[in-house]
Amino acid sequence: MISLSIDGKKTTVEQGTTVLEAARAAGAEIPTLCYHPELRPNAACRMCTVEVTQNGRTKLTASCALPAEEGMEVQTSSERVLAGRRIIIELLAARASKVPQIKELAEKLGARTDRLAVKDLDCILCGLCVGVCSDVVGQGVIGFKGRGVTREVTTSFGGRKLECLACGACSFVCPTGAMQMEQETLAAAKAKGEPRYCRYMRMGMIPYALCPSAFECYRCEVDQRAEDTLGTHPAFVARPARETRSSVVDGYAVMPQRYYHSGHVWVEKVGGHLRLGLDDFARRLVGPVENIGLIREKGAEVKVGDPIWQLTLATGKQVTMRSPISGAVVAINDDVLLDPALIQRDPYGRGWLCLVRPTQVQELTDLRFKDSVVPYYLRQAPDPVNEWVSDEAAKLHRILLEQGADIPADGQIRVNLPEVIPDAQWQGLTQAFFGA
Repeated sequence: MISLSIDGKKTTVEQGTTVLEAARAAGAEIPTLCYHPELRPNAACRMCTVEVTQNGRTKLTASCALPAEEGMEVQTSSERVLAGRRIIIELLAARASKVPQIKELAEKLGARTDRLAVKDLDCILCGLCVGVCSDVVGQGVIGFKGRGVTREVTTSFGGRKLECLACGACSFVCPTGAMQMEQETLAAAKAKGEPRYCRYMRMGMIPYALCPSAFECYRCEVDQRAEDTLGTHPAFVARPARETRSSVVDGYAVMPQRYYHSGHVWVEKVGGHLRLGLDDFARRLVGPVENIGLIREKGAEVKVGDPIWQLTLATGKQVTMRSPISGAVVAINDDVLLDPALIQRDPYGRGWLCLVRPTQVQELTDLRFKDSVVPYYLRQAPDPVNEWVSDEAAKLHRILLEQGADIPADGQIRVNLPEVIPDAQWQGLTQAFFGA
């Protein structure tokens, strides 16, 4: 615990608390536009500016990104602070004059909004949408482009990215209503006749659901009940990004809450179903995939060891992957069939391949389970998945050396193996790791 003074009153807070959080807990009223308690502060709008005295020096600084320290003296409403906020809100009003929040703050602070040339924009570059998409949802679809007066929020190359889940979290946190990514993505999906997968399924919160409301979430009883019950956007409760943080073993990503098969197919429990996909080791070994052939279509029965997909690689070589479980195929990921590059970009997320209703759940006991994201070096006992991945990496290194491949001193494979391995040796390599 640390002690500091806020507006002349002594306050005690836990170490790591920001000045903004400490001041609000003490009853101080500090306006913000770019702050959200669930996101990392970026001090973009500067509306939370306060006056801080420490070690004999006084300065104006953004309180949202400033950790509280022992002995600080903070003034939240001094004349110097209020003058600074008036200047800031005038600058924001010159950019986004019609935004209700800007008008309200300007009026409350007594700021003039007629001294500067006015632009009719609605985005104030607060960065909340960028932060929630990256840190909470884990997609990173949107970001900043340009600098200075040309800076803007956009997607890569200014177009719609396939990774957008239309979850609406970006629109939820936007303080001005400028962010319409959700509606744009849904409109494009309807125009192209894409499968109507529910956004909660896309976020990984439910196993499988098709939208019955033509992507008009405001008409969905489940959606509205979720927000009413949770009091916030469901993404902040589920935090998909937290569940998608991987650890790295010998250069290969390993995900939590996954079962791993010796044929390098991962299995994830999703409700009463099991979702399958290629692990990072397989992704790295096969390289770019040009086409995915379904050996087992939707509705087909599959048994352990049965061929389930055939991958056609950019080199023309083919790899057959086998099922690690028995059951009925209930869904195929159409997104990855249309864009096989998803396997490379997001093997543990949108690159999943199919959903299976299992007939023998006990088969999972034969697989390796990754139960947490605690780094390997912090574990008291060896992690079975980490050990297996490390053994597979050593096995691949040994086989490539025996085949005369040029391996870097650090052992990392940085080439597209299907391009440099002859056909005869490639068959042996895929047999060794995929059993095909």
